[in-house]
Amino acid sequence: MKADTYTELGVPVVRGTNISDTRAWKGDWVHIPEELAERMKRCLVFAGDLVLPHRGSIGEVAIIPDDERGRYFISSSLMKITLDREKIEPLFCYYFLRSAEGRSEILRFSSSVGTPGIGQPLTSLRQFKVPVPPLPEQRAIAATLGALDDKIELNRKMNATLEAMARALFRDWFVDFGPTRAKAEGRAPYLSPDLWSLFPDRLDAEGKPEGWETGTLSGLVSFNPKEALRKGTEAPYLDMAALPTQGANHAEPTQRAFASGSKFRDGDTLLARITPCLENGKTCLVHGLGQETVAWGSTEFIVMRTRPPLPPAFGYLLARDEDFRSAAIRSMTGTSGRQRATVDAIANRPFTVPPQEIMFAFGACVNALFERIARNERESRTLAQTRDLLLPKLMSGEFRVTETETEQPVAIKA
Repeated sequence: MKADTYTELGVPVVRGTNISDTRAWKGDWVHIPEELAERMKRCLVFAGDLVLPHRGSIGEVAIIPDDERGRYFISSSLMKITLDREKIEPLFCYYFLRSAEGRSEILRFSSSVGTPGIGQPLTSLRQFKVPVPPLPEQRAIAATLGALDDKIELNRKMNATLEAMARALFRDWFVDFGPTRAKAEGRAPYLSPDLWSLFPDRLDAEGKPEGWETGTLSGLVSFNPKEALRKGTEAPYLDMAALPTQGANHAEPTQRAFASGSKFRDGDTLLARITPCLENGKTCLVHGLGQETVAWGSTEFIVMRTRPPLPPAFGYLLARDEDFRSAAIRSMTGTSGRQRATVDAIANRPFTVPPQEIMFAFGACVNALFERIARNERESRTLAQTRDLLLPKLMSGEFRVTETETEQPVAIKA
């Protein structure tokens, strides 16, 4: 299918970019018309079907959820498995293929010459060997591992909600001037009295809250602040792939000897400045390094460090704001294939500067939200490590699970 096949509505198309390291989907969706899906019924997948790439990211696997979409369509780089549920539990098979043994079984048919791929995908797929313990044991294993994935997904959704709250607060206070507008129009307060009293009662002739100054972003945020890191020094490292397109979280940094690149600390925001990463939204709020640690990463990061008393999250919320990102994209220069956002143009962008008491109040509000996000992220990382530790032991029979009549695991025995 070519790009012009896709539509805004219709049957969602599963692509390799939608497969994550849990049962949840990731990335953006494209759709095809219902009538096209009906003409290509063999490419339709339903709840419980497994989906695997046969070229590109070989070894990944997804399971189609039982959700409101009802059915999905697989792209030409994927293959599907529909299982006989009287013999094997789909979620058990999913976790087996996620295990080291299952991944090895998939890779047995792959070739790394050129683009990684599985030769003769359908023939190879039919030869996959999977363990088939009794169904009750399969279901108990699936329920045990699924409970961990469910909690990870719950944390992800909670973090998305917490961040949405923080982004809405940022936009309301510093872009739309919501509290002042509401006061000027005589609307009812929607903040606590101590916060409501901090905002002016009217807008001035320039359309900003009365008494607020006009400045530039460089007065609120330091861009690419200087840090010392000697060449060859082992330090935490983040590459472009570690930056998410959505959400503040990032992958655990690796340790690398410093060569050259951007340098940053806890609380800094990393913004991708190059095509297409900036347009795709690659951004993160650095945390968990330690107060004195200097880390480093790609030369294509813009490092943003908020100036006190603004909280570190202000820089991240600024980088996620639609107006800011649009301005950053418009500032890009260079050849069509290697365009980069211009730091000076971003730093000199006008911004209405709130008084310090507003800055302190904003910090008190958003710091609690981002602390909760960080706790959820740490918990999810621990849950994922537990899942990945249990997975091979449950699949090999080293650990056994027992279940109740409702097929919920109640114990794990070595």
